[in-house]
Amino acid sequence: MNYGRVVAVIDVGSNSVRLLVARELSPVAFEVIDEERFDARIGEGQADGDLTPEGIARGLHAMRVVSQVAASYGATVTVVAGTEALRRAPNAASFIEAARAETGLTVRVLSAAEEAFASFLGAINSTGLRDGHVVDVGGGSLEVMRVEGRALVRSQSAPLGAIYASERYLRNDPPTAKDVRALRKAVRQQIEIHDRLPALYGVGGALRNLARIVRLRRRYPLRRLHGLAIERREMRRLASDLASAPAEARRKVNGLNSSRADIIPAAAIVLDEIMEMTGAPALNVSGQGLREGLVWQELRGEGAILPDVRTASISGLARANGVDALAAEPVVIVAAQLFEATRQWHSFGAPEEDLLLSAARLAGIGMHVDYYNRDRHAEYLVHSGDLHGFSHREIVLLGAIVRSATAGTPDLTANRAILEQDDGHRVAVLAALLGAAEAIRRRRPSPVHSVELSSHRGGLHIELRGGDSLDAEIAALERQQKRLESALKIPVSVSVRA
Repeated sequence: MNYGRVVAVIDVGSNSVRLLVARELSPVAFEVIDEERFDARIGEGQADGDLTPEGIARGLHAMRVVSQVAASYGATVTVVAGTEALRRAPNAASFIEAARAETGLTVRVLSAAEEAFASFLGAINSTGLRDGHVVDVGGGSLEVMRVEGRALVRSQSAPLGAIYASERYLRNDPPTAKDVRALRKAVRQQIEIHDRLPALYGVGGALRNLARIVRLRRRYPLRRLHGLAIERREMRRLASDLASAPAEARRKVNGLNSSRADIIPAAAIVLDEIMEMTGAPALNVSGQGLREGLVWQELRGEGAILPDVRTASISGLARANGVDALAAEPVVIVAAQLFEATRQWHSFGAPEEDLLLSAARLAGIGMHVDYYNRDRHAEYLVHSGDLHGFSHREIVLLGAIVRSATAGTPDLTANRAILEQDDGHRVAVLAALLGAAEAIRRRRPSPVHSVELSSHRGGLHIELRGGDSLDAEIAALERQQKRLESALKIPVSVSVRA
């Protein structure tokens, strides 16, 4: 399979230097093929002045390592972006020149607006956000973005990242109540929220680390952090717990990266305050942010915002696993016909139809792993792949549908904590519809010219029309007939018209 460009992005942040290497799969999708991260702490001890010699040395070491990794992929382009630490340092030029001399790469210092837009791109192209806010807590800066109709309409930046907020406001270990009040007051003084909106998405390593702690505390059934919703009360409790313990005790917190133990309380407090200001009942984690946004800018230029996140991620996941996404469209069309023809019996709406059609496009992705266990592998890839724009509940439902499309009864017990009461029935019906659609399109190319669906004697009648013998399709459909009857609780009949 031919792939497109390889883009390497190096994010020179106040806390860490991070590398992301991405390979273009299509005009609307890429896959991550390598990552690297160093806690260089370039901004540590900077306050409002120069980068320290120690910070520069750590940063240059990290730059040497990540540039070597990036070079090994023969990247079409390597983007090196500096953020808050380099924006505010009078001696930033010295670091940039030293980095160029040692690696041959030029660090471009992003403005606060450029950084916010790249973080926004990473979030908007990987989530279902349409109207609300995006928050990014880095090592040096805090960015808050107002999103309207999937467009960035306003961004704000303040030097309230985890390192700077810790050094300036949380001066005691553990922080005192006065320290915490001072940081919360600084957030309210430097960030203005004009619209209290329920939708809030967050990006950045500190948030992902907090999400990991929450996931373990909940004993959450999914390992995915992308899409995890941290409730308001959970963030408030987490901020309180982390701020009330000394750094040495925080290092023992299950799920916490020990290298962040000294600065994680500041990140939690800032995020908690932003949740309070926006009125968001939950903070949704986006696994993509600044680096992915810079990749999108390189790959798509002015049209960096994807028109349809779900469709783009499905096609990308299919292509990454050696599947031609367009080959599934005949099944998708029949699945849509079956859904509409049986609406009077299942009474589902647009969300269920979208799940069915998405499952139809994803059903074949397990084929290249193991034909005989393709349904099980398809479910695994739905859970573990870069599938964006779906909630965790929808991910579980999609996985169950593709797993049980041709046979079997889905077992949702392990994930019942994130499912709704009727989801078992929902999956059973949608899986039966998908199984019938796949049976009708048993062969490729399909000899079935058209499918006529009608109500007959209180049930569903399926008439296949084609020029050739349709024995294979009828045999496959008859194997699915009882499942369809059981799921819809109606009689189903099948006929052929030459």
